[in-house]
Amino acid sequence: MTGRDRTDSGLLYTRDGSRADAADARAGGRAMERSTPTDGPARTPTLQEVATAAGVSLATASNALSGRRGVSVALRERVLEAAAGLGYSRGGGARSRPRTDRVTVGIVLPDVRNPAYAELAHAFEQEGTARDWSIVLASSGYEPDQELDVLETLVQTADGIIVSPSRPPRSGLHRLAASPVPIVTCDEPADSLLIAGSVRSDNFGGGRAAAHHLVDAGGTRFGLVGGHGYLPSTQERRDGFLAGLADRGVPASAVTIAGSLYGMDGGQAGMAELLEEAPDVDAVFALSDMQAIGALFEAQQAGRSIPGDLLLCGYDGIGWTQRLSPTITTIRQDWPGIAARALELLDEAMNGAGPAGYGSARVLAVSLVEGESTRRS
Repeated sequence: MTGRDRTDSGLLYTRDGSRADAADARAGGRAMERSTPTDGPARTPTLQEVATAAGVSLATASNALSGRRGVSVALRERVLEAAAGLGYSRGGGARSRPRTDRVTVGIVLPDVRNPAYAELAHAFEQEGTARDWSIVLASSGYEPDQELDVLETLVQTADGIIVSPSRPPRSGLHRLAASPVPIVTCDEPADSLLIAGSVRSDNFGGGRAAAHHLVDAGGTRFGLVGGHGYLPSTQERRDGFLAGLADRGVPASAVTIAGSLYGMDGGQAGMAELLEEAPDVDAVFALSDMQAIGALFEAQQAGRSIPGDLLLCGYDGIGWTQRLSPTITTIRQDWPGIAARALELLDEAMNGAGPAGYGSARVLAVSLVEGESTRRS
């Protein structure tokens, strides 16, 4: 899924609609740190020292002391014994925030106004409610600096984080991966073994399925809208599409690739570029549904009939594709599955999954939903 619209910088959104500014939260945290006395009684033991003494991970120690579910009785007793032996106080060595028995998970997505990300956010909220977890939703606006600001805030306030990474470089994500708060990536692949895991769709397989469908529907001259995008998911869909055409004997040199911008405007601009460079194109794959909608509008304004003159397929499976005329064929992502698998990985990491479980990737299947845009009578 792709699409770019700027959002309010550094805002965190909670399920109840309240918001907190990331910069203010960080400033508050720093103020608390500065006000901590440097002299006085002996140093308070840290949670990390408790975890080391008990021979468990930091997340397991935290969960055991908080009384959360998912920690065995034996592990809990071991952690409590280590804490008592060290004289650890939950309020002294813990992060400076109120603790409750309810797990708080931060979800960072590039743009919550994009319908694709909105569907994913809804899936996270539904799954979080089923687990009785508190979900805090944040938007990075596709800006690495803003993403890092939000992540640095969530590291201080959340028990775990799920992020759909923005454009490279991801050095900030690498640095935060070493924090005691587990991080899972979704939608885009993880590129660090320190990440607790990643969940994403089979983008390559989805692109291949789109190519097979367009060929089978009668396409002979192919175009790709959004193929110059920078996100790994975009590149995987493009590569899968080219591989799928090759399966049917269509060489990559016979495909016109246009457009690098995301969102509906990007799709409209990409289709205009495509029709100018390859006016005889008769089958188009847009790498997101929002781009497909923009491409549909542009093609219709240019006098092209869909599907009569031009076949069109999108990617994501957002509801709007089935509310247009014609309805748009799309590759549907499993939003509930992505949310469920990501929270499962995070739950495992928060409850002591060892290093062997880190860096694991789960790739979920996609499905083709045929619409009127590729159905010729």
